[in-house]
Amino acid sequence: MERFLVEDGATFVVDNGASTFLPLWHYLLENNALDYLRDNGRRVYVHTVITGGQALVDTLNGFHELAQTSQSRNIVVWVNEFFGRVEAEGKKFSEMAAFRENADKVCGAVIFSKRNQDTFGRDVEDMISAKLTFGEAIVEGKLPIMARQRLKLVQRDLFEQLETLPF
Repeated sequence: MERFLVEDGATFVVDNGASTFLPLWHYLLENNALDYLRDNGRRVYVHTVITGGQALVDTLNGFHELAQTSQSRNIVVWVNEFFGRVEAEGKKFSEMAAFRENADKVCGAVIFSKRNQDTFGRDVEDMISAKLTFGEAIVEGKLPIMARQRLKLVQRDLFEQLETLPF
């Protein structure tokens, strides 16, 4: 928390696993940490993931709980189709009750589109399992040329979407 307050012009990313996200969020709420940061001139955005496939219900519930306890329009939703389409009963995320009830808390969304799992999917999995950022995976040169090209395409798509958000 001290670094968040004393380092000017810095952007911080706190990345924790799904199993510890809600406990961390409740810790921040219990200690009024987000209000404290805002009162000291810091902007706070919380990124949360909605995944397709078997984790859809769990990630929707996590999003709903997060949104219900957020006080401002500070949530960025990552709609991740990597494990399947983010749909239930023919409804897309933006049509689901969890989103409609909490739309006023959402700053924006980034769509992580499902691509060919044999190429793009494998490249992203390899990058994540090696604990590399896009920049590291693309620049290091250890990956084949076309794998780096595919990662560039994914990175460009995600970054362009982030650039449109009203941060």
